[in-house]
Amino acid sequence: MNTIKITEKDFKNDIYCGKLDLTSIEGNLEIEKSGWCRFESGISANGYIYAKGDIYVEGGIYAEGKIYANGNIYAEGDIYVEGGIYVEGGIYAKGDISADGKIYANGGISAEGGILKALYGITAGLKIFAKTKIECGMRIFAGTAPWSWVGKEHREIKCGKLVSGEIAYGDLIETGLPNEEKVGKKVKIKLSGGEIVEGEIV
Repeated sequence: MNTIKITEKDFKNDIYCGKLDLTSIEGNLEIEKSGWCRFESGISANGYIYAKGDIYVEGGIYAEGKIYANGNIYAEGDIYVEGGIYVEGGIYAKGDISADGKIYANGGISAEGGILKALYGITAGLKIFAKTKIECGMRIFAGTAPWSWVGKEHREIKCGKLVSGEIAYGDLIETGLPNEEKVGKKVKIKLSGGEIVEGEIV
């Protein structure tokens, strides 16, 4: 499989300015620049994605292989990987985070827009957050980082609902899903004839 490499010369002020279209890569992508790497579009590859440093993507990230990063991963959209995700920093998305393998981060994991999903396990050195659901095929660990300042607050696993997965290490906080919060709520409905009836959302 073809491997595309982008280097320091493909960036200006840490923003990608290369000629290659990274939204439809036929093969693997290796980002050999260290430090902060910003992309003003999404990244999509039908192979793996490797980053030597931090990557910030203004769209989503998709890979048919695995994603490896020596820093953090930030995405304004979703992160979807048909393999696993392995990062030395944290994983943060304003959309969903989904992997058909394992998700591992030395830092935190946050799916601000919705679902955090892994076919296998989820491990985070710091806290885990998903706005709606966490779905995991195996065990979940949070707050495993060895640093001296890591405390109980970093063991938090916060989500609307844990759909599947075993909490092996960490403290689960379920806030409820939006539709579940409405179930059982009493409402008044005004009919076309003017009659007001009371009911309960089911």
